[in-house]
This record gives sequence, structure tokens and C-alpha cells, in this order.
Amino acid sequence: MFRNCFKFSYSSALFIFSLFVYCKVFSQDESNLPVIKKFQSYGSKALQEKLFLHTDKDFYVAGEILWFKIYYADGAFHKPIQLSKIAYVEILNTVGKAELQAKISLEPGQSKGSFYLPVALNSGNYTVRAYTNWMKNFDAGYFFEKKIAIINTLRNSELPAHKDSVSFAIDFFPEGGNLVSDVPCKIGFRATDIKGKGVDFLGFVINDAGDTVTRFTPFKFGIGNFLFKPLSNHTYKTVILLPDGRNINKPLPEVYNYGYVMNLYDQGGDFLRIAVHRKKLPGDQIAEELLLAAHTRQVLHVAEGKIIENSDSVIFLIDKAKIGQGITHFTLFNGKGKPVCERLFFMKPTSAITLNVKADQDLYRTRYKVSLSVNALYDHEIKTLLNLSASVFKLDTLQPIDQDDIINYMWLTSDIAGEVESPGFYFTDNPGVDIAVDNLMLTQGWRRFRWNDILNDQNSFIKFLPEYNGHLISATIKDHGKAVSQSNAFLSIPGHPFGFYVSKTDTNGLVQFEIKNYYGNGYIIAGPQTQTDSFYKVDILSPYSGSTTGKRSLPYTLSTGMKEQLLNRSINMQVQNIYSGENLKKFTTPHIADTLPFFGYPEVTYKLDDYKRFTTMEEVLREYVQEINVGVKNGKLTFKMFNPALHDFHEGDMLVLVDGVPLADPDKIFSYDPLKIKKLDIIQSQYVLGQSIYNGIASFSTYGGTLDRSELDPRLVAIDYDGLQLKREFYSPAYETKEQLEKRIPDFRNTLLWLPDVTTDREGKTMIELYTSDQPGKYMVVLQGMSAHGDFVSAHTFFEVK
Repeated sequence: MFRNCFKFSYSSALFIFSLFVYCKVFSQDESNLPVIKKFQSYGSKALQEKLFLHTDKDFYVAGEILWFKIYYADGAFHKPIQLSKIAYVEILNTVGKAELQAKISLEPGQSKGSFYLPVALNSGNYTVRAYTNWMKNFDAGYFFEKKIAIINTLRNSELPAHKDSVSFAIDFFPEGGNLVSDVPCKIGFRATDIKGKGVDFLGFVINDAGDTVTRFTPFKFGIGNFLFKPLSNHTYKTVILLPDGRNINKPLPEVYNYGYVMNLYDQGGDFLRIAVHRKKLPGDQIAEELLLAAHTRQVLHVAEGKIIENSDSVIFLIDKAKIGQGITHFTLFNGKGKPVCERLFFMKPTSAITLNVKADQDLYRTRYKVSLSVNALYDHEIKTLLNLSASVFKLDTLQPIDQDDIINYMWLTSDIAGEVESPGFYFTDNPGVDIAVDNLMLTQGWRRFRWNDILNDQNSFIKFLPEYNGHLISATIKDHGKAVSQSNAFLSIPGHPFGFYVSKTDTNGLVQFEIKNYYGNGYIIAGPQTQTDSFYKVDILSPYSGSTTGKRSLPYTLSTGMKEQLLNRSINMQVQNIYSGENLKKFTTPHIADTLPFFGYPEVTYKLDDYKRFTTMEEVLREYVQEINVGVKNGKLTFKMFNPALHDFHEGDMLVLVDGVPLADPDKIFSYDPLKIKKLDIIQSQYVLGQSIYNGIASFSTYGGTLDRSELDPRLVAIDYDGLQLKREFYSPAYETKEQLEKRIPDFRNTLLWLPDVTTDREGKTMIELYTSDQPGKYMVVLQGMSAHGDFVSAHTFFEVK
């Protein structure tokens, strides 16, 4: 059911679009059909999802609350989608271990959550990671990741002291992928320090005779390029001269005797010029058909074939109007359909909406009202509503200005493998941006898929279904260590209302239950649906990804100048938790429209307090439950459900539940204390649930709604299990009256506002109001968001409090 629905609803548009482009570009030449068909086949199954988390800030003190909003879009067209209904958010430490985890409901405009950062956390850099169950089918590079810092001021810090010495790393990236002897090539390079920041230097390429062939320096952020033609029978190395006087030798990438080189030229006009040079193996055919494919986020835009002959070079002219905005991936295939060169090209997206935010003043006093006007400017007549999140926080050396936002993440950093320093720079109109972004494309790799997987027609990547209707809880059932296949199993969630689900194991003993509306912390009970004695073992699987983070997380370094600010942050956190602790622990109970049990409205309900209370369940069922007949079989009490349609009693299994937990032996209900039972719901007719058929249902509910675990059948497993995270309410006091203004309760908030559900009106406008705290300083206002048509917007401003 899941797979068919998914393919039709969300992949068909991508496939049809790719097929249209394919028919257009290959109407005359069909020699490269296998490559294109396999690409289309992969794209029709491997729908990409993107998540972006807007956190309220980037620096935290243990004991504070981290707030976040999730934006969810498809990875190809950047449109809002509703495929997955659950997102998994984690906070990983420096070794990639999850310290905090949460399941967040992906509701349109309401996908928000929070983490209380416990004082047990160590100080250091952490990674906030988010993904869906479907995204686990692919590399962890698909996951959203963001670096934050958490400092624990209540524990002895093991953070390294700040050092002025800089570690240095440099990497070289031949354009297209490889260096080939006697063929000119552009080589990109990237030099960084231990924190991943760009480093300036002077570099030289030296040949084996000791002669300087060329010299090079970075253009921006330690990134640049130089032209180089490696000659046959020569070796080369580079010498790097750092500003501190150190010299570092670094070899160039391997030079091949034969192969292909691809050079991309953008002169700022309407066309890209892509030159391909070939140095063929002796004996190879002179004429060879090459294929150049260009796709943007797995949507194929160009597929052009050309014959390369005696000159061993060929030129492709690509109309920029035919490729997509953002990162386009150019791949060159040789005559055998093998990818031999790759090159990324970035086209800065044109913004359909410009978002502005402005404070009514530049300077405020403490405990004063701040009014923020939000205004969206549209470059088209159709004005769409914007869904935004807003944060207002204090700036200092601990909390710098973050240049990463939803725009540069969705269009740039989410589609490349390496880390990008100051990604916002590439979306400006500053001098040299075009050169800098092309250098960035030279030194970054594509992370969305591997061509080998596509060409080998790998279909086995789908191991995790999209959670289209609710959270999927997975378990394995084994008997003496061997998988139990094609066996019915159940999962129960005690409570009011309880949850009861049935499913069947696959050939590997895996069973999955689709859970709806399970919020907060509780416990679940699972087991096989069998009355026979067995040694079945049920293991509940973690829904979180076991993949490690792909980006490095370096230790956080402290300088002596941070001491006073850390002390202030620590005091502020403790004061807020003491005086406003109760306000920080308020959660919103989600509105659940359907509170009925799985069988809907019962046919008959008995509220036991309405009747004479008996001391045994046998007496209760005999005296006034007319739908059930109690008898004795083989010396044991037993009972049957009356079927009014047959005017007789059912023969066969009846489902008996206590707080949603089925009794493997229904007759064990006679051992329960009836004084603990609040009501009995009855379904007399035959009931079909999944692949199970029950001859009536008798559902007993206790006063507490949670079955005592000591009463469980030993074959069942009961574990504590966190459901979807409850929404925490952000606390922000108001100072509207004189009495409120003169309250002596201290207000030491550093985050003045977190508002995850801001919506503009039809004209793209709205107002946001907040109050300053007792903390003077410079404050930053950040807004992130997107429209229903997939337009990403971001805006910020500043004000000061004295």
C-alpha cells in the first residue's frame, strides 16, 4: 500500500518531466538510451526530501532550551510536500553519538520542537541532525546538519585552551576529475585551518628539475584555481609558503597517461562552453560518441551526444536557460556509457519574494515593547502567504552572526558534500562573487547519489518506507534465534484512548506497525498473536539512523576573554530556571479529533459502577453481561460471545483486551480483579483487523488506563518508548502595565522571542511584538520561511538595549 501510493503521488511528476526532456534531446540519436533510461528509472523511485531546521540561535549554555522549526520540501523542485509525517531530530556529540533525540510531527506550518539541554552534557561542539524514515534509504549526506556549541558552566570544563598556532590542510581538485598528461587542465584547490576556515598562502608548482612551472594564491576563503599542463615523463610537487614562514610540500593528484579532461567556461553570456579533450589509448577507435548529461537535483535538463574524432576534442554549447537554478551537475560519458568526467556549476537563483523586517526603534530600554514590521515584496502579481519563524537573541563573542539560512542551505549547501565557509557570501552581489562561486564548485563534490548505483540498476536501496500516515514502529520476532516469518503480531499502547495494532512478519521476521497520534512518553507492549507455548523473542528496533555524521565536529576552544560572558550566561540561565522554571515546562496537548478505539463505537458498553459490584469477574459476566455466556470446559471457566446475526454463540477465537493489551488466553480474564475495571466495551459481530479475524471483541478498561506490567504474559515485551514530542510553550513576559513593569522578579532572558508560526497576510505583511529583558546589549532579529509555492525567504535586523 505504501509503495504504490508513494510512486504515483510523488514520483510520477519527476519521471514524466524527465521523460519529456529525454524525448526532446534524443529525438535524433538513440545510442545513449540505456544511460538515460537508468537515470530516469532511479529518479522515479528515489524521490529526494529536504529538511531545514531554523534554531533560535547557535550558542547555548547547558540548562537552556534549544528551540527549532522544521521546513520540509521535495529535493528536486523545492515545493512543499506531505510525504513523510515524522521527522527525527538528534543532537550528536563530537564522536557522533546521539545525546538527545526526538520524533517531530511534520504538520504544514506547525513542525516545531525543542530540547532542554541537561546539565549532564559536556561542553563542546555538537551537531543538530534531522531526517525522515525515507531519507534513511540514502547516504547520511542527505540529512540536515547544523553545528551548535553547548557550554556547561556547572561542570569542570575539559575544553582545550585557545591556541594561536594554525594547523594547515590543502587539497587539489582537477577540473572534471583527473589530470591527463599533455592535456591542459584547470586545478581547483582549497586550503583550510583546523577549524575549516580558509587560509591565505603563496603556492608554487615545481617540476622534477626544480623549476617553477606556475604559482598560485587563493582568491577567497582559501579557495582558488590555476591552469596546468602536466608533461609526459615528468613529476611535479607543490610548495606552500604560509604567512608564518613555514614551507609545506604537497604532491599533486596522480597524472594519467590516457583519459578525458572537461573544462567549463562561463563568459557571462547566455551559453556555457564545455570543452572535452581526450587522450585515447593506442588501438582505440578514433571516432567515439560522447554523452554530456546535465541535471539539477536529479531533474534531467540536457542530454547531448557528440562524436569526437581526429582532433581529440569537442565543444558543447549549453543554453543557460535550459538548466535549473542552483547547482547543476554535468557528467560526461564515454562511448561505453561509463562516466569519466564530472563538473558542478552554480546558477544563483532569482528571488521571487524579498522579505524585510524592521524594528520601530534602533534603541530601547529594558522591559520595553519592541514592534517588528514584516513586509514581503513580490516580483509577480500573485501574492502568496508566507509561513515564517522568528527569533530574537543577544549577540556577543559567544553568539556570533550566523550566515547560514534557509536560502543558501536549500540552493547550495544541501547539494554539495563539503563544508562551505560563509555560504551567504555566494548569494550577494559583491565583487568577485562569480569567480568565488566557480572556485567553490571546482572544489566540492556531489553527494546525492553515485552513478555506479544508477548504472548498475540498484533497486535494493528501498529498505525504509515513507511514514505517510504515522510513525512506523518496527520489531523483529525470533524463535531460538531464527526469524519467525508470516506470523501475526500485535502492538499495544496503553492509555486513554489506547492503541492496538496488528501486522504480520515478513520472511526476515520483521514486522511494522503504523502508529497514529502517539504523543509524549509512555510504554508499548508487543508480542506474537499465538496461544501456543513458544520461545518467541520480540525486539523493538530503534527508529533512529545508525549512520555517522559526514561532517567533522572539532573541539570547542575557549579564550580568556570569554570568561566574563560565560559567567553572565551561567547566572542568567540559573536565574531564569529558578524564577521562570514552571513557565518553561508548559506543553501544549495536541488536539486529536478521533479519540475512539480502533473498533470505533462499541455496540454495547457496560460501566461497571452502574451495577452491583461483584468480587469475581465470573460473577460480573454471568450476572449482567448478556452478550457473553460463561461456561466450564475441561474443568476451566470459559466464555463465548453471542452473535445476534446468527442467533447463536461464536465459535473460534475472540479478542479480549485489557487496556488495549490482548490476552493470549482469553479465559485468563477470570483471574482479574473486577474492582479495578471501569468499563467493558463489546463488539458482538465478527471483526476483521488486518489479516486477523476475531469472533467478537471484549475490551476491558481499568481506571488508570495503564495495565500493570507485572500482569503481562512473559512472552510479551514492554518497553519505555517516546512518542511524538509534545509542543513546549515559549515563555515571554509582557510589561504592559506599571505593575508588570515594576515586578521585582528578574528577567535575564538572552532569547527574547521564539515564534515558530508567523503567517503573513495577503499583502505579505504582519507585525511581531515582544518585550526586552533586563539584559542590555545588541540583539539580532532573524526570520526564516517559505511560501506555499516553494519560495524561500530570510531576513534579519538589529536593535540595541541599554
